[in-house]
Amino acid sequence: MVKIVTYNVNGLRPRVAQHGSLRRLLDSLDADIICFQETKLSRQDLSGDVIMAEGYEAFISCNHTSRGRGAYSGVATFCRVTSAFSSQEVALPVAAEEGFAGLQGSAKDSETIGDFVLKMPVEEEGLGEITREELLRLDNEGRCIITDHGHFVLFNLYGPAIGEDDEERVRFKLLFYKILQKRWEYLLALGKRVFIVGDLNIAPGSIDRCDAPPGFEKQMFREWLRSMLKENDGPFFDAFRSKHPERTGAYTCFNQKVGAEEYNYGSRIDHILISGSCFHNCNSEDTHSIFHCHVKDCEIMNHFKRSGDTENISKWKGGRSSKLEGSDHIPVYIILNGIPELPVHSTPSSAARYLPEIRGRQQSIVSFLSKGKICEVEDGPGLSMSQDQANESCCTDDLERKSISKEESPTGITEFSKGGDLPSSTSKRRNLDHWINEGPSGNSQNSNATLLASHGMKASFSSIKSMSNKKNKHNLSSQPTIKSFFRRPETRTGDANINSLVSSVDTVPVMDELCYPMDVSLLENIQCTAAAEVDQDSSISCSLTADNCNTATLEWQRIHQRMKMTLPLCKGHREPCIPRSVKKGSNIGRQFYVCGRAQGPSSNPEANCNHFQWASVKSKGKRQ
Repeated sequence: MVKIVTYNVNGLRPRVAQHGSLRRLLDSLDADIICFQETKLSRQDLSGDVIMAEGYEAFISCNHTSRGRGAYSGVATFCRVTSAFSSQEVALPVAAEEGFAGLQGSAKDSETIGDFVLKMPVEEEGLGEITREELLRLDNEGRCIITDHGHFVLFNLYGPAIGEDDEERVRFKLLFYKILQKRWEYLLALGKRVFIVGDLNIAPGSIDRCDAPPGFEKQMFREWLRSMLKENDGPFFDAFRSKHPERTGAYTCFNQKVGAEEYNYGSRIDHILISGSCFHNCNSEDTHSIFHCHVKDCEIMNHFKRSGDTENISKWKGGRSSKLEGSDHIPVYIILNGIPELPVHSTPSSAARYLPEIRGRQQSIVSFLSKGKICEVEDGPGLSMSQDQANESCCTDDLERKSISKEESPTGITEFSKGGDLPSSTSKRRNLDHWINEGPSGNSQNSNATLLASHGMKASFSSIKSMSNKKNKHNLSSQPTIKSFFRRPETRTGDANINSLVSSVDTVPVMDELCYPMDVSLLENIQCTAAAEVDQDSSISCSLTADNCNTATLEWQRIHQRMKMTLPLCKGHREPCIPRSVKKGSNIGRQFYVCGRAQGPSSNPEANCNHFQWASVKSKGKRQ
C-alpha cells in the first residue's frame, strides 16, 4: 500500500515551528510520499532543519528569480524510506528532476525523466513563438519537482495565482500548463503512468467553489483543466471527485484574510490527478485502470483545518493582526494498493542530501569572524510584505477579489500579510540588543525600574548598556586573551538585581516597534513580573505596585474604548468595523471600513454582512 499526500504549507519554516520539528510535521501526515507546495525557501535559506529528517529523502525546487520578491513559491517532495541505499521501496524514486521544461541544471543529466527535450522555439496555438528564455522563466519560479517511482511518474506542482487583469501573468500561467500538458502527453505516449498532485490554483467546477458566480465554469483555465479529465475524454481521473462525485462543501483552501474557515467558505484547488493502466495487463481502461483497480481512497484531511467547533482550535477574531496557526490549505491524500516493489535502487543524485547547502562547503576564516545575519521573521505581525508575495500567498483561484464597481471599489482591497515564522531565540536576542542600543539613557536604577514598567523596559536597558560601556573603557589598554571571550561578565553586588532582571527578560518575546499595541494582559504580566523581580532585593525600591498595574490596564481599556467609538458600525450587526487601507491602484493609501466578522455564505446571518464604507479623508501616504 502506498499513501501520497499533497499539502500547500504556506511556508515550510512556520509549519516546522508549529509542529516542533520537520520529522514531527512529516510524521503527522503519515504518508509514504509527501508533496509540499509554497515552501517559500530560497537556496540561500536551505538548512538541515527544514530539509533533512531521519527516515525521509527530500527533493526540492526553489525559485531562482531575482525580482526582489524574496522567498516565495517553491515545492518539496519527501519520500519515507527505511534505507536510502539498496532499497526496493516504491516511495524512493529511481530518478528525479527539477522543473519540467528540461532546462534546469538537474534536468540535464542522465536522470532526466523520459528523455524529454523540448525544441526551441516552439509555435503554440494562440501563444505565438515561445522562446527559450520564456521556458526557463517557467522553471525558475520553483513550481515543479518530478520524481520517477518506477511504476508511475509523480509531478509535484504549485500553479501560479493570477489576477484577471494581469496580462503578463495570464500568459505565464497559460504557458505553464500548456508545456506541462505536452510533457504529460509525451510520458503517457511512452506507456508511463502519470500522477499530478499539488495546488493548481484552479477550481474545476461550481461544485468546487463556495460562491461560484454565473459563468464560473466558462473561465479559460477551468475549461482547460476539465478538458484534461476523463469525463471530457481527457486522460486523467480527478481522484477525489471521481470517488465523491456528489459531495458538496469539500474545500481545501480558505481565504485567511476574512476567516473563511469558520463557515467552511472556500474552494477546492488542491488536486490529485492520475492516469495510466493497471497492473493486470488489461488493455481496456474503461474498467481496468490505475484508478479503478488500485485507488483505495482519496480524502481531504479536514483535521488540519485551522478553525472549527472544538475548543482546542483557534477562531478568527477579525482584524488585520489576527493570525491562525497553520496553513490556509488542507492536505489531501490518496491510498493505492497492489503496487509491486521495485528492483534494488538507491537515492538519485539530485536529492537534497547532496546539495552543497546541505552537504556543506569549505568556508573561509572570514566567514567565522563576520557577524551573522539577523534572522528575519517572515511576514510576521507588524512587518510589511511585497505585493508580489501577497499575490502569491493569496488563496484566490483567480477570483477571490470582490469589487463593488470599477468606479468606487479599490483593486486589492483585501490584500494583507500572512502569518510566518516565529522569531528564533537568536533574533530575539539581537532585537533586544538593538533595543538596548537605541533606547534613551536613564539617570538611576530606581528611575530605570520605573521606566521599565511604563515604557516597555526600554530606558532601563539602555542605562545598563551605557554603564557597561563606561566600565569597558578602562580595559581598552590591556590586550584581551582567548579565555576572556568565554568568561562570564563580572557583576558587582549593586548590579546583581538589574543583571538578573535583564537575563529574566531575555525570555520575554520582544515586540517590534511597528507592531500593533501590546495586549493589555501581556503588559500587565510584564509589569507585575518586573515588580516581583525588583522586590527580591531592597537595593531597588518597588515602584511597580498593584495600583500601577491597574492604572496601566485602565489606560489601555480607555484607549481601546475610544478607538471603538470612532469606528463606524456595520449595517448587518451594528458592530464596530475594521479599518483597512488600499494596497495598490489609484486609491492606494485610502482607508475604508469593513465588517469584522468571518466571511461566510450570504444566507448565514452570523457571517460577514459585506459592509463596505470609505473613510471620509483620502490618505496621502503610500504603501511601504
